[in-house]
Amino acid sequence: MPTGLQHILNIGGESLGNSRMGIEITGHNISNAQTPGYSRQRPDMEANHPIAHGHLILGQGAKVGRVARAHDEFLIEAVRRENQNHGKAESLEHNISRLQSFFNPDLTATVRSRLDLFTNALRDFANMPEEPATRINLLETANSFTASINSTHANIVRLQDDISEELRTDCEMASQLINEVATLNRQVIELKTSDSMPPHDLEDKRDLALSRLSQLIDIQVYRDSKGVTTVRGADGHLLVEGFNSAEIRIDINNKQKHPQIVLTDFEKKKLINISTSIRSGKMAGMLEARDKYAQGIREKVNELARDFGAKFNEVHRSGFGRGEFSASSGRDFFEGLNDPDWEPAYQIRVSNLIQQDTDAISSAMAPKTPGDNVIANELIRAVQDPIFINGTSSTSEFYDNFVSFLGSATMTAKSELKTASIVKANAETMKEQVSGVSLDEEAANMLKYQHLFTASSRIIQTADEMFRTILDLKR
Repeated sequence: MPTGLQHILNIGGESLGNSRMGIEITGHNISNAQTPGYSRQRPDMEANHPIAHGHLILGQGAKVGRVARAHDEFLIEAVRRENQNHGKAESLEHNISRLQSFFNPDLTATVRSRLDLFTNALRDFANMPEEPATRINLLETANSFTASINSTHANIVRLQDDISEELRTDCEMASQLINEVATLNRQVIELKTSDSMPPHDLEDKRDLALSRLSQLIDIQVYRDSKGVTTVRGADGHLLVEGFNSAEIRIDINNKQKHPQIVLTDFEKKKLINISTSIRSGKMAGMLEARDKYAQGIREKVNELARDFGAKFNEVHRSGFGRGEFSASSGRDFFEGLNDPDWEPAYQIRVSNLIQQDTDAISSAMAPKTPGDNVIANELIRAVQDPIFINGTSSTSEFYDNFVSFLGSATMTAKSELKTASIVKANAETMKEQVSGVSLDEEAANMLKYQHLFTASSRIIQTADEMFRTILDLKR
């Protein structure tokens, strides 16, 4: 390019363009200051290739080499990793706290409090086995005790169903995010002008989708030289490869106790059960709460109802009642323990015969012996005897053991959530320091580019005046 006044005008014009572009990018940053996942951008200026003019080497001004994105892949990956840990800790703490609330000792309707009332009623009954009032009181407290078991079981089942339904919603969301990543892969490739000029806004959207996906399920992200992202999930199964995406669904299989999470292939034909492979993210916390803690406590409540009811019935069947039942034995006190279609904790209830006539409650060791309370005292011992955990724990101790375990697990979950929240906040702060938009800094940049624009216009104005001077010389 020849030197001269035209050269000066070219340098000034390009400088004006650079300043204008700087203001455009600054405005873009300011308008996206509150956009989730946005990374601030900046124009990277570089000098144009110089030219030789005689024995001199002259510069040709500057140009915008590229629009850079304030981005640190290491910090992005750290945030995704902490999203996974926090997602699991948060969902586990939330659901396990709900489970623990069913056994809160401050409540007056827990199984333990109703068991204590039932035991006290048994003592009154043993002291006065012939009194109708003590028999009625025993029936009422027994009904209250079984109702508390039924209610606790129903609450646990409802919690598990709620978790399964929430998992269904999260699977749909995860599938949408997976498809969004694949779609953005295509758009990034279509709009990418060169290796140094990718579409930053689309990359931010893709990173945001991956960040949201990491809150739900554990993922591993890989990026090739062309900027295409590959995503693997639990056990390394492909979620996104190029423009192809898998799908996460809930599968109801009658062979399983609860709905399972399955992954499809890219053709949406093959199903892979990944429920036991998910290690982090919100889904992992919900699965652990549902399948480990809630199911474990549910089985303990069933065991309590089944074994306590069986032991109590065994003693009760050996005794004799009052009135027309004073000469007969073999009656169960509780029903619903052996129904194959229902769980004991759901079905346990006082027998219909005793509901209709409290004289059917056994108290005597021998037939037709008014005042005999041998069996009544044996019933008290049935409550207090160690019949659980290989004969080492009574009914109340067994209940206290699994409730204590649940309380300890809840405290651990709360502690882990607190730790995960702190670590996640630190990672997000570090990322924000690199990628976030500072309005003060952008305001300073705007003033800088405004001054540059004014200075560039002075170059053109000066060159124009020089042109006029030369033209005037011809006159």
